[in-house]
Amino acid sequence: MANTAYGYGQGRAGGRRATGLVGVVVFHVLLIYALISGLAQDAVKKIQQKVEVSIISEPPPPPPPPPPPKVEKVIPKAAPPVPQPKAYVPPVEHPNNAPAPTAIAATTSDPAPQPPAPPPAPAPAPAPSGPLSAKGNCTHLENPEYPGKAMEDGIEGLVSVVFTFGSNGKFSAIDSMNFKGIPASYRSQFKSEITKALQGYACPAGSFVYEYNFHMNSDS
Repeated sequence: MANTAYGYGQGRAGGRRATGLVGVVVFHVLLIYALISGLAQDAVKKIQQKVEVSIISEPPPPPPPPPPPKVEKVIPKAAPPVPQPKAYVPPVEHPNNAPAPTAIAATTSDPAPQPPAPPPAPAPAPAPSGPLSAKGNCTHLENPEYPGKAMEDGIEGLVSVVFTFGSNGKFSAIDSMNFKGIPASYRSQFKSEITKALQGYACPAGSFVYEYNFHMNSDS
């Protein structure tokens, strides 16, 4: 009996020791876990602080380059449209509504007879193609003097002269002279006397011809 009680008491004491050991083990496990958890959190905090310190201590990177300026395209402005000239519209003329004057009745009397038309003027005579005759167109036809030397030497002959009168009615010049029967050495004497005679003639403006007959027993 005593052994039985002793054995039972030992059994209970062994159970208590086992329970205490388990409790101690659990306590140490919890303590270790708590320590490990606390150390781990401290380590994480320290690592975070180191990372933050390292990140803060590094110099900031250079700012990015500014973007290139935006080139704005200049769009040329369209020229304003040229105003088209307005077409000219003439004003509308309103006819006068005034009454037209009454027409005067024409008389029925016969008109006076018209005089006959005058006859047409005669056509002008054609201009002569050559010099005119001095006898029919000039006055004061004086005969020239007979050259003295030619008279002494018995020189006779005919002299045809073409001469001109100006618009003033005065002798202008001798155009040509044609000698017949008069030697060349005497012709200047006849020309001098004929020129003196022509200055006394009265002729209209134009060209004329006259023939002088120099003979001893006849007038020139």
